[in-house]
Amino acid sequence: MSLTRLEGDLLRVREDLGKAKQANINFEKILQEMSILKSRSNANPETKERIMNELKQKEIIDLFTSVQDDFEELRQKMTKQSIEKEKILDFIESVRTKKAFSFTETEETFNFLEKSMEVLDANIISVRPEFIGLIDLNKLAVSMQLTKNNSGVIVERERFSELITALVANKIFHNVIFETDKAKIVLKNVREVSVEAENSIIRELSRLK
Repeated sequence: MSLTRLEGDLLRVREDLGKAKQANINFEKILQEMSILKSRSNANPETKERIMNELKQKEIIDLFTSVQDDFEELRQKMTKQSIEKEKILDFIESVRTKKAFSFTETEETFNFLEKSMEVLDANIISVRPEFIGLIDLNKLAVSMQLTKNNSGVIVERERFSELITALVANKIFHNVIFETDKAKIVLKNVREVSVEAENSIIRELSRLK
């Protein structure tokens, strides 16, 4: 299999997963409705009799059983795939040069950024917007007396924590690039960071989480 075909297959699977997620949400609603139906039936024999008579005119029971069987078959296949997936993940982690990191708290995100700079052992960090015109760092450059660099600024590692504090104070925490000679780190938002670097660095940064 070519890598191009593999990429195409993965894109199709991702698209199908979106449909599967919606199917799961819809089935959850059905389970809730069936639960209400069950409660009503158990609460009153006459109601149960009426529901049973109505169900005779519908395909609800057969459809529910069929859908449930399909979900169970899918669950069993996914359980089997999970074993194989773990082996593949080891390979993925050994070759990847780009990785996204997600955090639950804003503080965790910025702690990760600061620790990353320690791992990278960079003397200076280039900071710039991911998209030109989206963020203006001129005010920050003046207030912190930083060297300007094209659309961004240069900051020494010793002042990186100070820079992070200033970015937060100015509500600049979307689509910001922090680049060193070893890595390119993009702060997508207060909960997500992406890193591009050699695989050995990616793995080292992964241990920070």
